[in-house]
Amino acid sequence: MSALGAPSSAVPLPAGIVREAAGPEQVVLVWGAGALDALMGGLAEAGNLPLRLTPAETPEMIEVSGAPALLLLVDVDLLDDTTVGTLDVVRAMAPQTRVCVLAGAGSGANGLLRALRAGLSEVVDPHDEQAVAELLAAQVGRSGERVLAVGAHPDDVEIGAGATLLRHRSLGHPVSVLTLSRGAVGGHREDRRREAVGAAVAMSAELLMGDLPDTRMEDAPDMITLIEGVIATVRPTTVYVHSSADNHQDHRAVHRAAVIAARRVPQLFCYQSPSSRNEFAPTKFVAVDATIHEKVGVLAHYRSQATRHYLEPDLVVASARYWARQLTHTLYAEPFEVLRASEQATV
Repeated sequence: MSALGAPSSAVPLPAGIVREAAGPEQVVLVWGAGALDALMGGLAEAGNLPLRLTPAETPEMIEVSGAPALLLLVDVDLLDDTTVGTLDVVRAMAPQTRVCVLAGAGSGANGLLRALRAGLSEVVDPHDEQAVAELLAAQVGRSGERVLAVGAHPDDVEIGAGATLLRHRSLGHPVSVLTLSRGAVGGHREDRRREAVGAAVAMSAELLMGDLPDTRMEDAPDMITLIEGVIATVRPTTVYVHSSADNHQDHRAVHRAAVIAARRVPQLFCYQSPSSRNEFAPTKFVAVDATIHEKVGVLAHYRSQATRHYLEPDLVVASARYWARQLTHTLYAEPFEVLRASEQATV
């Protein structure tokens, strides 16, 4: 199915940046009554994760996966009162889910009429390669939100914005983490790399790593160029980075470089670090009630840093509880300084 093949390659990563963990494929659920092997193969070739399920299995799968934004392809011949009821359950659990009916030239009028009565107006022929390719292309850019979180060392991003990144993930936003050093001063390079990979996988995030000199990043003249190259590849709509109000010289250097490199990104926010100074002045607070304990699990991947008091679960949760005082009806929040924001912000 050539029309469903992998899309044209994106801008390559700049030299010096390695993709250590890939983000998850787009999940495509398929309710199929007939032979759909060609469709399933084409979906996989295009970089998706196609799952063929029965309608009854779908709510449990969504619950286990954390209710991501999904594309659900429904064979028109499977539509009846029971499956329409299951669709209502799926939409309640994952409101971002897009539903498309699979119907070809031989499909009966009764099935299509039932689809229309259920509010399903989007129909595609599973044997029309171009139509399916266009459907997937539209789905990739549907949410419009792409997130890049930039940190100097492994664990910086997860400490400062981990629960917020997990919230982005639950909304179906692709998340990329750029870590500019291997953290050699704070531990063994390979241990820290493995821990960063584990944390990224736990967040369903892409992990991009550089190898700038730990504690001497202000001496790296190409840092702006590196971050610009990653931005060209990821094309983020939102960037998270260190605050300038920080005692760590690497954090300040990364902040300065990212602000310049991200000058055309619509949204730019600064997160808090354990080394942040009192001048850190957040005005954006993200409610993370649903993801704060998952953040604790992500941070647990950094076993080599276990003696750092700021990674203690009680302190992580207590800090989020403290910032939640800025919001109503919220138990936990993460704070951010706003350098640039959009009125259409989704988080």
